[in-house]
Amino acid sequence: MKPSLRVTRDTLSPSLRRMAARVKDRRPILKTMGEYTVQHAKRAFNEPGLRPLSWPALHSGKPATLRKNSVLARSPRVVSVDDGKAVVGSDRKYSAIHQLGGKTAPRTIRPRKKKALAWPGGGPVAKVEHPGSKIPARPYFPFLPNGRPSPQFSRRLGEVARKRIDKLIGA
Repeated sequence: MKPSLRVTRDTLSPSLRRMAARVKDRRPILKTMGEYTVQHAKRAFNEPGLRPLSWPALHSGKPATLRKNSVLARSPRVVSVDDGKAVVGSDRKYSAIHQLGGKTAPRTIRPRKKKALAWPGGGPVAKVEHPGSKIPARPYFPFLPNGRPSPQFSRRLGEVARKRIDKLIGA
């Protein structure tokens, strides 16, 4: 999953747009914005107020944490930066389904170490045909389903960009 952050005319305030026009190389600004996005996403695992949408509970009714071993929570990173955009993402193959929601493919489950599968009230069986699971969206990157940044994040990102531009132009 690679949400990208592109600074365009419609995402910058007029004053910030004028300031950015004075900077020849926008990569340092975009890198700072990408790094802020990554830190925001990592904090969203522990701070529900930073999430663009609230996370639905698990089927058991317990709150969702997306933390089996914290690998997903540590995975957001700046993937690339060029003169027009900063791309942030995760190297976990399951990150997109947690961010956006979706359905997993049907699959056959077979035992790995034993000859049969068993569970309380069922089994033993040689295999189980799993129909797939519907995973609700539990976004941690600060983007809404339409791909736009959440309003709270957008305001703060503008402040971060303004501070970085101030440093670059010596204001």
